[in-house]
Amino acid sequence: MAEAVTRASASDAAGDWVRVADSQALAAKERLHLQVEGRYVSVLRGKAGALHCLDSICYHTGGPLTIGDIEDINGEPCVKCPWHDYPVRLHDGAKPYQSMKFDPVTKKLTPDGWKFTKNSQRSHEIVDRGEGPDGGLWVRLSTGGKCESDQFAYNASAAKNVWNGDSSFRPDGKSDPSPHGYKRSGEVLAEIRSGKALGAPPPMSSSAVQMHPTEWRPFRILSKKQMTRSMWLFRFALPEGQTLAPPGARWEVERHVRLRLPGHGQQLVREYTPVSPPKRPGSFDLAIKIYEEGAMSSRLARMAPGQVVEMTGLHGDYTISWPSRTIFRAGEAGLQFRSLAFLVAGSGVTPCIQILQDWVAQGEACSSIQMDILYANRTEDEIAFRSELTDLAKLCRSVNVCFAVTNPTEAWGGHRGRIDLDLLRQQLGDAAEATVALVCGPPEFNETMRLHLNSLGFTRVICF
Repeated sequence: MAEAVTRASASDAAGDWVRVADSQALAAKERLHLQVEGRYVSVLRGKAGALHCLDSICYHTGGPLTIGDIEDINGEPCVKCPWHDYPVRLHDGAKPYQSMKFDPVTKKLTPDGWKFTKNSQRSHEIVDRGEGPDGGLWVRLSTGGKCESDQFAYNASAAKNVWNGDSSFRPDGKSDPSPHGYKRSGEVLAEIRSGKALGAPPPMSSSAVQMHPTEWRPFRILSKKQMTRSMWLFRFALPEGQTLAPPGARWEVERHVRLRLPGHGQQLVREYTPVSPPKRPGSFDLAIKIYEEGAMSSRLARMAPGQVVEMTGLHGDYTISWPSRTIFRAGEAGLQFRSLAFLVAGSGVTPCIQILQDWVAQGEACSSIQMDILYANRTEDEIAFRSELTDLAKLCRSVNVCFAVTNPTEAWGGHRGRIDLDLLRQQLGDAAEATVALVCGPPEFNETMRLHLNSLGFTRVICF
């Protein structure tokens, strides 16, 4: 498709193109609030679906401009700041005003039509490159000249009114000013007078941080790629040479991180399981299922490399000792095993992947431990880590993988339907006494699997 580009204001000077979201990211809310190279910007849809990119924070007194209502002023689509109703033209950030002229006959000022003052709100280039590996929405920040909105462009406190206010739209589509961040324009102006709200763009940090079990720390997205129709693999930066486990600490299997988004309220927290090799230095991976209506995952889907989330970790109760073939939980007796059975559904495969990664990293791959993996999904294109699991089964005779699909295509050659008693009996046999079963999926899936396993004599069942 041809690229549809909205040009920037101020001057032709601009930075590099940055991918900020998928092309369909604006389908629901028609605006998207981002931090690009430290600068707070928003993407909005105007007439006929045209895309526009403006600084998020109003040039006037630091208000949440881009959560405001879009109205036509003299035939020009403008967004109006909800604090003082100051309008800004979408395509170039210009400020509309009604000019006056002196009438020598009446000796009075009379209206002289609408005019626009440029260099009020900085606008930026945006392009929709469609679908595909190089597709999506791309933004290039304008950097030349001066705009009044520059003074607020990196102000995180002012940006909170935009980011939190985005979730405060009333059912009629009008915007409610958010109670978070600044509560009135005087607070912004006070910061300006003290010099706190000014300053240069924050530099991109070249030194990443180490994970901490209780402190929320920032982690920068290095890359993201789509694994299945709804699951994405996010890669995050670690300090050079460091692994996910803290220095000197032993990696404990079945560990997860807690994640929250800066500026979106500290109460919204989700847990995700790392799926990268535990000894890989410099980065770690999270496989995250994206739900269109998900409060957290839908925002993660719109984030781009270079942006930052906050995490704590590692958390979890279980430890696996491969030499002793034992699973431990704090305060409980260990469970010895000769085989492990993984019964997982959807994104519940991630603890299984983490355990297998550790199994391989410890040099236990292709050992005498039997690994049976039963993985349920609704459709074939939702199977995450399909090639990795298939390759491992080909490499190790002790690994058995069964993919169960409830809505398969005619060409599907694997199991058709749910994981039921017959399939469990067929795949697991009568090795109940030697097996610990690890179950991870939605609550109803976990309970059904536990009951099925118990009926077959498998009483040592752990549900994550």
